[in-house]
Amino acid sequence: MEALLPDWAPNLHPLIIHFPIVLWAVAVLADLTSLFSGKSWLKHMAVALYTLGALSALAAYFSGEQAIDGVSVPMQGELTAGKHSDWGHYTLYFFGGYTLIRLLFLWRKWDKKKWVAIALFILGTSGLGIVAKTADLGGKLVYKYGVGIKK
Repeated sequence: MEALLPDWAPNLHPLIIHFPIVLWAVAVLADLTSLFSGKSWLKHMAVALYTLGALSALAAYFSGEQAIDGVSVPMQGELTAGKHSDWGHYTLYFFGGYTLIRLLFLWRKWDKKKWVAIALFILGTSGLGIVAKTADLGGKLVYKYGVGIKK
């Protein structure tokens, strides 16, 4: 696998991690647009994006678990690495749980009511906060502590 990685990448994690972030953000945007336009295809697109986001979050999580074993974390960054791992768990659980809820609500057509759609949108938007916290800690590992940087 390492032979397939570019020279600058210490592992697969930095190549995968941006997919769930972008998919989740675009899904929230599609949800918001569907609230105002009333177009059901946008709601379906949002659910598909949430599903792809959850699957890519799973890949990001496992690549992160593998990555931490192959990089050097300075002692000052150990606490941040632990927090990043914890928030990675929270993000994965939220992505997975929220996606299952959205699939169930779409299948049962419970999301046809405007107030339910608004509540689901608010919950999905709160997921962006969880993603942002996880990403912030990951960025801190790289840019403050130099984790995964080849010198």
